[in-house]
Amino acid sequence: MIGCRSLRYVILSQVWGITLTTHLSVHFCFGADFVQSAPSVPMAHKDKEFIEFFRRASGWIAGDGALSVPLSGGRVLWLFGDSHLDDLDPKTGTMPCLFQARNAGLLQQINDLGNVRTLSGEGRVFRSWLKNSEDGAKEWFWPLCGFQDKQTVWIYLSALRKTEAGGPFGFESIGHDFWAKIQIPEMKPKAYVALPDFDGIVFGDGLIVEGKYVYAFGGKQRGLASDVYVARFHRNRPESNWSFWDGKSWSGDVKKSAPIAYGRSNSIHVCKIKESFLVTTTEFSVGCDQGTRIFMATSQKPTGPFSNLKSIFTVDDIYQGHFPFFYFAVAHPEFVNAAGELLVTYSINNYEPCVSGCINGRAIPDHYRPKAIRLPLKAIGVEW
Repeated sequence: MIGCRSLRYVILSQVWGITLTTHLSVHFCFGADFVQSAPSVPMAHKDKEFIEFFRRASGWIAGDGALSVPLSGGRVLWLFGDSHLDDLDPKTGTMPCLFQARNAGLLQQINDLGNVRTLSGEGRVFRSWLKNSEDGAKEWFWPLCGFQDKQTVWIYLSALRKTEAGGPFGFESIGHDFWAKIQIPEMKPKAYVALPDFDGIVFGDGLIVEGKYVYAFGGKQRGLASDVYVARFHRNRPESNWSFWDGKSWSGDVKKSAPIAYGRSNSIHVCKIKESFLVTTTEFSVGCDQGTRIFMATSQKPTGPFSNLKSIFTVDDIYQGHFPFFYFAVAHPEFVNAAGELLVTYSINNYEPCVSGCINGRAIPDHYRPKAIRLPLKAIGVEW
């Protein structure tokens, strides 16, 4: 039995007034055997408090991603991809169509949604927080999952570059990814460490610390979907000696990796809640009025097998009669509430081509902000 897999995901973004589509990795289940046809769980509901948390008037204004990394001292690091910074016009409630950062962060006290600090960088054009090049238009990082080890936060970075072809498929991987090493409590980037070529697998879709090991989950695009894989490394040596699950044992050869799960699109995330490993994936969507559902699957082991995918929510962010381009559903175990409800966020990226996302050089921030829902853990078979 197989389940499902963020990030390679697909992102539409405005760059110099042109809408571009970027493909990163996730997965899709072909055939009814892989997908449970049950309707969305009625107990899943929007979380108004966290939706308002992402409606910010200064610092980080809008973006996609919203991956969270729990830190020591009762703090949480939120990670975003292409982001708007300090560009909200309070009179019109709009922002420029062009973002100013390829990535950014928010540092938050876990029990205080008002105690927040934006993490960004300096630059002539792009103010990305994580970067090893000043030219953010040609090469950049999109942050994925992370974990803390002692006084260092390790963040997996998907490394992208602009291609000469331009147009809607004008991005590609540089061929390998990176670690960002962040010094805490200062939250200062202190190094970028190149990772080897993982044969097209992006192992940033989930980083779970289990004893001396960190289990890294990643996806590799297959058609409209992605296969999900798992690797592991010693938590005090993230830069080297990775091993990969080949279906029976751990191998040092990434080319022998065997899929452990599948996703419904190229958007996946893996985390652990109590004793259950949880895969979250979204229905395939690259534009308005396409996929609308979020799915989950569980396993008791990092190597699977995973349960059949279960539909847990249908997005309801309708604008002028249309559904948005949506992707990148992420579960946040550190934010399970007293009622045993899991926080899940997902990203929307305007309503193109049904509704223009850029009118007279201005855009609506809410059309490029994460949304949040609450899901009772019992709906996915997890006791709290």
